[in-house]
Amino acid sequence: MHVTPADVLAYMAGDGAGTSTEQLYRHIETTTAMVRAYTRDRGFEDPFGPADDLAAVIVSCTARQVGNPAHTISVGIDDATVRHGMFLGWTLPELAILHRYRVRAQ
Repeated sequence: MHVTPADVLAYMAGDGAGTSTEQLYRHIETTTAMVRAYTRDRGFEDPFGPADDLAAVIVSCTARQVGNPAHTISVGIDDATVRHGMFLGWTLPELAILHRYRVRAQ
């Protein structure tokens, strides 16, 4: 399944509504390249896109990038501080999926 901007927006439940389709495509392309590199192209054999579980990793990682394009960790005003989600690497659930496809040195 190819990941589309609509998939990312649905995952974000509308939080990325101000993001253009072009920006979403760029983030999807970047994330897909990272997943392909990590798995050494395993899971991308299907001409219709990556395996469904890899597509889920691409969607969740893209949502973190789109949700915080400036990569700010936190913003504070007076006594209130908001911590933003950001891509600092793969999450544990994402790694569990990616490791199923990664070829490791013997």
